Order: sequence, then C-alpha cells, then structure tokens
Amino acid sequence: MGKMKRVKQKLHAAAVRSKIKNSNVGDENGMDVTEVVAVDPTAGGKRGESLFQNVRISSADLSKQKLPDFDAQSTITSRMFKGQNMKKKDKLKIRQEMWTTKIDLIQSAKRKAKESKRKQKTPIVGDLTPIEDALPTLELLMRESSEDSARRNRETTEKPRSIPKEKKRKEQMMKDISLFQQVLQHPVFQENASAAIKEHLKMKLQTEGKPSNVDKTKGKL
Repeated sequence: MGKMKRVKQKLHAAAVRSKIKNSNVGDENGMDVTEVVAVDPTAGGKRGESLFQNVRISSADLSKQKLPDFDAQSTITSRMFKGQNMKKKDKLKIRQEMWTTKIDLIQSAKRKAKESKRKQKTPIVGDLTPIEDALPTLELLMRESSEDSARRNRETTEKPRSIPKEKKRKEQMMKDISLFQQVLQHPVFQENASAAIKEHLKMKLQTEGKPSNVDKTKGKL
C-alpha cells in the first residue's frame, strides 16, 4: 500500500473561507456586510512619480533655525576648542575665566535687584535709577548746546573778504556820492566849509574818545 500524503492548507485559503463564512453569517442575520478593501494611494498615478510632486513650500514659510553662537554661550564645551591647537592649561584657564565672569554677572544682577527693591520701598521717591539712566547728563546737554550754537554762528557769520565784491563796492560808492552831495547842499557848509569840516572832525573824535587837535591847528590856520 502506498504512502498517503496529507494535503496542507494555505493561509490565504483559510482567510478566504473565514470571510465567506462571515459573509454567510451576515446574510443569515439579515445584515448588509461589505468587505473593506485597502486603497493604494499611488494606484491612480504612474509608477515612479513622487507623492509630493504638486506640493509647493516656500522657503519663507520654513522657520529659519539659527546656529548656536559659541561666543555668546555661557558654558564652554569641547566643541569650542575643536580645531584649535591649544594646550590643556590654556583651555582650563579660559574655562575658569568664563566661570568667574558668569558668577560676577549673576551676583551683580542679584545686587541690582536687591537695590531696586530697597529703593521701591522708600516713600514717594521710589526707584529713580531707570529714569536717571534714560535721561542725558548735564555735560552732554551742555556740549550739544555749545555745538549747536557754534554751528549756527558759523552759518550766520560771513567770513570777511580782503576785497569786497563788485556789487558791494558799487553800493558803497553810490552811498558816498549821495552823502557828498548832501554835504555840498548843506547851508552851513556853503557858508563856511572849513569851519564845518573842523566842527565835524571835533565831534567825531569826541565820540571815539580821542583828544581833539582841532583847536591847536585852528591858530595855525
């Protein structure tokens, strides 16, 4: 008698039978049972196409991440000394200096906070340190005012010229001619020209505060 082989059942066949069995049970109970089929998102397109082909993202929408600035960091790591030929003692010294500066900053901040709290408790006056820091100093205000006044003086004052312009020379000449004509037409000058000139010189010297020699020259004339 030959050897009898056992027929093996495949896994998918059993699954199919279970679905069919479940469907038959649903039909028997009077319920509409539909089979859920997985949908392939790339089934509608061509093979090899990317899913993000039609997606447009601008660089402005992306948040720009700033690289860490190792100079501004309060802690020193091994990355800061990477690529630098430094001795171990120098590295330890730098770490110690940074640590001391950090401690000093923390202590100064605590002192300022304590001082501000103490000043805020004082009646009426309060803490005037922020206002004092914001206002300019008296020296700065005086320097700015002096600079402004000097600039205005430079703009208003005109530098004297060794030879005036032709227009000014003509104006001065016309004024002198009109003044000379008025003197010639004056009755006192027409009556005694020398006496009128002497009197005018005497009054001019008196206004300037110089001693007049008109009386001395009068006898000689």
